[in-house]
Order: sequence, then C-alpha cells, then structure tokens
Amino acid sequence: MAKRGVKGLGSFKDNPDGTVTYRKGVGLKDDGKRKTLTVTAQNRVVCMRLMKEKEEAWHEKKYRTVITDQDTVEELCTRHLYFQMRGEELKPKSADRREITIRNQIGKFPIGKMRVLSVTSADIEAHINSLIKKDLSVSSIKKALDVLNAAYEWGMTRGDLTSNPVRIIKKAVMKRLAKIETRSESEADVIVLSEDEEALFEDECLKLWSNGRYRYAGGLYGRLLLHTGMRVGELISLRWRDFDSQNGLLTINKSTSMVLNRNKKDGENNYKAVEGTTKNQKARVLQLSDTARNDLALIFEANPGNRDDLICRSKNGNPYTATMLEHCMATIYKKLGFDSEISGLHVLRRTFATRMYDSGAGVKEIAAYIGDLESTTMQYYIAARKKIKVGTTTKQFVPIPTNKRNTSY
Repeated sequence: MAKRGVKGLGSFKDNPDGTVTYRKGVGLKDDGKRKTLTVTAQNRVVCMRLMKEKEEAWHEKKYRTVITDQDTVEELCTRHLYFQMRGEELKPKSADRREITIRNQIGKFPIGKMRVLSVTSADIEAHINSLIKKDLSVSSIKKALDVLNAAYEWGMTRGDLTSNPVRIIKKAVMKRLAKIETRSESEADVIVLSEDEEALFEDECLKLWSNGRYRYAGGLYGRLLLHTGMRVGELISLRWRDFDSQNGLLTINKSTSMVLNRNKKDGENNYKAVEGTTKNQKARVLQLSDTARNDLALIFEANPGNRDDLICRSKNGNPYTATMLEHCMATIYKKLGFDSEISGLHVLRRTFATRMYDSGAGVKEIAAYIGDLESTTMQYYIAARKKIKVGTTTKQFVPIPTNKRNTSY
C-alpha cells in the first residue's frame, strides 16, 4: 500500500523486491490532465534525488522556448502561451481561453502537427476553411487566427523564424469572416431581450414559493446584472462595503474568475477562484438606478450581511460562481419559453447597454458605465435592430432614431 509523503510531495510504495516506488504530481499537462512522475530506487533518499532530476527535466521541457525545425505549430503556440504567462502578459482566465483555442482549434487539426518551418500561407488558409466547414463561430475562428499570428510574430521577434505565413493573408481572411457574419432580416446583429422578454424575466426572478422564499436562488442576482450591465465576475466579487446605500453608488474595482489550477495538489479541485482587477483594469463607481438600488435592498433583506461579506452568496455563506448563476438563468429562460439563442449571462449585459442606447445615451457614456471600449460596446453590446414578430416570422427592424433620454438608467 502506498504511503503518502508530506502533503504535495507525493507518495511512496514499498515493493516486494525491496525497492521503493515514488509517485509525485507535478502540475498539469497541455491537455489539462494531471501529470504524475514515477521513479523506482533502492530507498527513499535516492528516490527523492531521482525525482528532483526528473521533475526539473519535465519543467524544462514544458517551458522550453527555443524554436527548432522539429517543433510543430501546436508546440510553437503552446510555448508562446507559456512565455506570455511567465511574463504575466495574460490574466489567468485569458490564458485558459487561449490554451483551449490551441488545443481545440489548432491541435486537433492537421496544421497543429505540421512542422513550424514548413507551413505556408496556403496551409493557414486551408486551416481556416476547415474551421469554417466545422461551423464554428466567427469569434472562435478569429481567436485561432490571432493565436497563430501572435505565435509566429513572437518567433520572428526572437530571431528563430524568418517569416510569418499568417501575416500575408490575415487581412483577406478577416474580410471573409466579416462577410460570414452578415445577418439576414431574421437574424440579430446583437442578441438581447426584447422589451416584453425583459419584463417577463424581471417578474419571474421575483416569484416566491408558498413559504415566502424566492423560487430562484440566483434570481435577484440576475436582475442586478440586468439593471447594472456588470460582468458576472464583477458581481460575484462585490462586498457590501462596495455599496453606498445612502448615495446609491456602487464601486466596482475587482473581478473573480474560475481558472485552471495549474499547480494542483492532492485533494484540490481542477479549477480555482482567482480575484483580480476588472477586465479593463480600471475601477469605476456607478450611480445606480432606482431599480438597481431596489434589487440590492431585496438581496440584503433575503440574505443580510456585514460590510466584508460577499453580496452574491448562498444562504450558508458560500460564494456564488458564474456557473451557478448560468444554471439559474438557464432555468428561468427555459421556464419563460425564450428562444434557444437567448442563453448565458452576457445577454443581460447586452440588454442593459441597448436600453441605455435606446434611451438616448451616447456610446461613450455607455462604454464608461459598463467598463468597456467604445468600439467593443458599439459592435457587441448595442442592438440597433429590434425584434418584432410578423405572423410566425421574426424580423429585425430598425426604428426611427429618437433624441429621447431616460434618466432612470
């Protein structure tokens, strides 16, 4: 039977022949699975020495950045990612997303196994065609293209590579992807709740059971997302000290995300919560609408807390996660019979931004309120076309512009 060593230092097993086998977890492999090293020697002291050597060799191989003619495209992209992680160029969540892109949109395709120096622009274009045929979202394809381009540019900057096959065709590929995004009269440019759907959602979140408890544990949190335009990571980081109830102000200066536990030890989860700065690394103080202030009052009434307590937490005090809220909102959407295209939590943020725009707010002011860039806000958060039903058909029409302003937002 294996005997555990000091926590985090693996386990030893005495073999029938008198030798000792030492097993130790040393982190995660590129595919996110645990990496365990094993050595066998005549005693524990020798095992420890051999394990140290083997562990150093594994880490050296994993984080090696020298690009050779034997490296594959997947290895190039992975080494560039680790380089960015060591230099703290990426937030943990961004690193996780990029790793997923490398694994799913590059490593699982022929180009991922091609030698770095043999790849041509025609190979890159063929890869993009493969992604398009897989019916992946334009966003996913763009991410794969960006990862490939960044990795090759990094190799050129280091002097290991002399050319970047992505650079020549990137502009043309981006134009092609833009055409794919062109919407028909029934497709939304930005998916948001209609005014009727918004009203139904607000009411559903407030429904109670016969015992007076809210039907949906996260319903009030969903309303607060809808009425503030916050990101879910910002919401689950909030504490009561961030809310100035007297003046109706809410300070947003941090965000929590679930990221891969890259140094996982025995008994720990594969993912861990990490609190950091907001996405654009800027704090902001929001003047809340009366509706949002009422949401916070209802949340406090349902689950009172001290200044240092999280606003978004369960009855037993455990913090909420984005996944928990997503499941709750999915239940509400399904109960209300919403279209399948309405999903996730970001639809609430987009709806808030669109309502501000409809009420006469400028893009600059909206971007500042939701904590994003003007260009991103206009492209991804504001629906200029509105959904209407014409018989059994859904159409997206453009209403007559108005200068009306609504200060309730």
